[in-house]
Amino acid sequence: MKREMDCSEARERLSDFFDGEMSNEVQMAMADHLAECEVCAQELAEFHDLSQMTAALEHPLPPPGLWDSLEAQLAQADGVSAEDLAAAEPFRWTTGPFVPLVMALAASVVFAIGWIGYQSNLNMLNLAISADFDQYFNVLHQDPVAAQQLLLAKYEGQPVDAESAVHLVGYQPTIVNGMPEGYAHHSCNVIKLPNGNAVHCQYLRPDGSALAIFEHDGERPAWFGDRPATEAVHGDTKLKMVDLDKRVAGTWQQGDRHITVVGAHDANEIGQLAGWFGERTDVIDQ
Repeated sequence: MKREMDCSEARERLSDFFDGEMSNEVQMAMADHLAECEVCAQELAEFHDLSQMTAALEHPLPPPGLWDSLEAQLAQADGVSAEDLAAAEPFRWTTGPFVPLVMALAASVVFAIGWIGYQSNLNMLNLAISADFDQYFNVLHQDPVAAQQLLLAKYEGQPVDAESAVHLVGYQPTIVNGMPEGYAHHSCNVIKLPNGNAVHCQYLRPDGSALAIFEHDGERPAWFGDRPATEAVHGDTKLKMVDLDKRVAGTWQQGDRHITVVGAHDANEIGQLAGWFGERTDVIDQ
């Protein structure tokens, strides 16, 4: 019997759901509830917005050679003679031979704090993304609709076709124009993710199992968290494979973008898809 969840329970569990601290059964019940309850979905979105606001803070990175420069200045300061110190005027922070050193040290503190804050925010964001996609991976093979709702409940998205996708992402997505025989189109949307929009399509196999494909700019290792990736080669295409326990994911560069397949039965299926997309791209380019 399918588990149901009401608003009271959903609101109590929003934090656990956002952090990915739920069993698969409860995750699916929550996803079903969020798909039907706009109020609870909005509260979950506020959790996500707060995380994004924190991670969006920009901080400068320390310039190359900063620490070497500081060490050199400190070494010079160590060489000041006793006579120079005896003749020195009363110390002021804004005057004297140590002003460049003081200013450099102050700048280094600012840069260091900014760098640490940036890294902390980036890590928080990556952990949140990893938790979201981990839930997606766990639910996809059981209920693709609920899996899709997991992402749409946390990230803004909208259904698309080949024509409308171009206006949203600025390019003609490869994955919305069909798949090899044996994959039936189920859904397609553009999802606004922190590191850039991604086109997300789901296809169903004859046995009813689901395969998800994402097309995006650049690699997205944060999606897989600390799961190790294995490199492989299919033809001329370099692939990265990730074990998802019951399924396999794979990602590769396709032209100027990347394609990520989630829910493959094995590495061979991913290799076949990479080959198919490669041949199709070659035909289009000709």
